[in-house]
Amino acid sequence: MTAEDRISILLGNPRKAIVVLAIPLLLSLLVSQVNVIADRAWCAGLGDDAMSAIAVVTPVYMTIVGLGSGIGVGASAVISRMIGAGDTGKATSTVAQSAIFGILFGLVLTPVLCLGQDGLLAIISKENILGISDEYMLPYSIFTVVIVFNGVITGILNGQGATQHSMYLTVIQALVNIALDPLLIYGLDMGLQGAAVATVIATVVSMGLGCLLIISKRTYLPISRSSIAYDSTCMGMLLRAGVPQMLEYAVLWFMDAVLNCIVLMSPEGSHALTVYSVPDNLMMLVVIPALAIGSASIPVASSAFGQRDRSRMEQSFRFSLKVGVMVVFVLAMIVELFPEQFLYIFSYSGEMLDNRPEMVAMLRVMCFYIAFFSFNPICSGYLQAMGHPNRSLIMALWRNALLITFYFIAIQQEELTAIGYALICGHAIAAISMLAVTLYTEKSLKIDADAQGDIPS
Repeated sequence: MTAEDRISILLGNPRKAIVVLAIPLLLSLLVSQVNVIADRAWCAGLGDDAMSAIAVVTPVYMTIVGLGSGIGVGASAVISRMIGAGDTGKATSTVAQSAIFGILFGLVLTPVLCLGQDGLLAIISKENILGISDEYMLPYSIFTVVIVFNGVITGILNGQGATQHSMYLTVIQALVNIALDPLLIYGLDMGLQGAAVATVIATVVSMGLGCLLIISKRTYLPISRSSIAYDSTCMGMLLRAGVPQMLEYAVLWFMDAVLNCIVLMSPEGSHALTVYSVPDNLMMLVVIPALAIGSASIPVASSAFGQRDRSRMEQSFRFSLKVGVMVVFVLAMIVELFPEQFLYIFSYSGEMLDNRPEMVAMLRVMCFYIAFFSFNPICSGYLQAMGHPNRSLIMALWRNALLITFYFIAIQQEELTAIGYALICGHAIAAISMLAVTLYTEKSLKIDADAQGDIPS
């Protein structure tokens, strides 16, 4: 498929466009999550403390990933909006501004994390796992700029409808990581830090190939030397779209660290965190279809916005929401029926085998929150496409405030499954709120469009 064919699909039937764009994203996210699961499966042999350390550091790592992805999502929305409006000049300039901002932001963030890592982990970890958590996080801190820029590249490709290319990069990254895990963790006796080093090496490979791709002529908007110049107009559009999305992802993932801290406050301590985090990681696998559809809907709805086609925007959202939530619900029910089979690879060693009954009980409860969670990426993507990423950020803050409240209530209970029920309550209220805000924003856009005779730019 040529670059022009991908743009033709992006600007065509919204249902077809979402399906075509979502399939590579689905495979990409699936491979990425399988990669995470493989990491945990290999590290399960290192014991309970290692798994707890992963649970502590992962939200910080995902926050770094989220900051890069936030820039990428903002870039995707602006690029596809400009393509829809027929302004390839501004679209190409936005690609360049995204790359410039991503590199500069990553370079600034890298020393901040390297110098602040010890203090951060002292706050979010417990003393018995502080040392191993510090070792595990160090490679991520040193290579922060690589992790951030890798997410920017993905967004640049997705904005051009080149989700197939971003899928290839993710698959390569996952394969390199999975191949290196056993070698570094056990072969070179690096332990848990070996898993982080493997992830970093795989990310460097993916980023390098992505850089080669966006300067080649295989994409619709290739970067050339002449296009790498500061453009205040395009940078302004990128920041207005990307910064709120960065903050939303930062809230989403770093709040996981806050929730982990609350779990660690329970009488069970790091054991409770292991029992909670492993099933929750499986739930992230279940929600992948909604994440893929939500990501695919951003360039589709944004291009419709650029075309000033209100009907196409609305169709893309309703189709995305219906399909995304339904698929996630069905997958969750399958996991509900076979929880032990899904948890097997995490509980094959002595300590983790003893944890299996509690993890099964937690997983059974968690299956009922994930369909509510799936509203978030789809509604958030539509708000971004409508030019209101700030509202999505506000709803992310509201959602996490609810979860913190319910978590504090849950840890007072004797049963660890109370944490699962806290997730259900928090995400159910948040889903209703998110949908209400999204529909209100769409209605407001209709009123403005009717008053002006078109969708406002």
